[in-house]
Amino acid sequence: MSTALIILTYNDGERTAELAKKVCSYEALDHIVLVNNQSTDDTLKLLEEACKAAPEKISVISAPENGGYAKGNNFGIRFAKEHFNPEYIFVANPDTFFTEKTCRSMLRAMKVCPDYGVIAPLVSRGYNVWELPGFFGVIESLFLIAFNLHKRAIKKRLLASKHDLVRVGVVEGSFYLISGEAFEKISGLDERTFLYGEEIMLSSRLKEKGYKAGILPKESYDHLHSASIKKLHSNSKAKAFHHFRDSFKIYNRYYLHTNPVQDLIFEAAYRLAYLERVIYDHIPH
Repeated sequence: MSTALIILTYNDGERTAELAKKVCSYEALDHIVLVNNQSTDDTLKLLEEACKAAPEKISVISAPENGGYAKGNNFGIRFAKEHFNPEYIFVANPDTFFTEKTCRSMLRAMKVCPDYGVIAPLVSRGYNVWELPGFFGVIESLFLIAFNLHKRAIKKRLLASKHDLVRVGVVEGSFYLISGEAFEKISGLDERTFLYGEEIMLSSRLKEKGYKAGILPKESYDHLHSASIKKLHSNSKAKAFHHFRDSFKIYNRYYLHTNPVQDLIFEAAYRLAYLERVIYDHIPH
């Protein structure tokens, strides 16, 4: 099984380089592609330094523009496919860490169950699984408390599962494995988004092509939960929230085909959810 790991980064070179150095010895990873998403600091220099640790394994490339998460990861995956033709592709955020054992478990599960287009382990802290939303699921996901309770209930069920692989609706984009074949059939991630919502569109595209999304309840990984985003938006959930609106409008229009009444309901819910985040930002944590 040939593999590649894609790590997309924007102004987070130190964390990206550290992750690349930690995992470059993994035999389960044949190639590591570090994608500089038009960073404005010394990220590129740090990535090039990391490449020296294993130049035969680590590649550093720069996206022509910062088009967001989906476009940047598509750029990295297509580079990997053109140069290394991997059967399986890991996608990881810089603020994650995972063991080689977990990587091997993900690969084994996908090889045994090729009808799964994307597979992820459970995140050790927080939540990385939820249902593929219909319209009211989108409304729920706008609200912090409601959405976290939804994800918490799913994680509780998964932790109690005796199965090695469980079908789910959506897995978070911080760390997952996608088959090269599935990536090609769905034409990659939806580049109309900039940030947020990519996972639900990915799952929707996979489902349309007959693929499933799965979770490995007995495996886990660490995630600092949007450390790079918090850095960019001064740890403010409200400042980053406009990306939710933009992405969900795309999902509503092109995937759910919502009507004008539903669009008005969404806009009203978005305003209430934004207020919730403003209040959250002012509560001491």
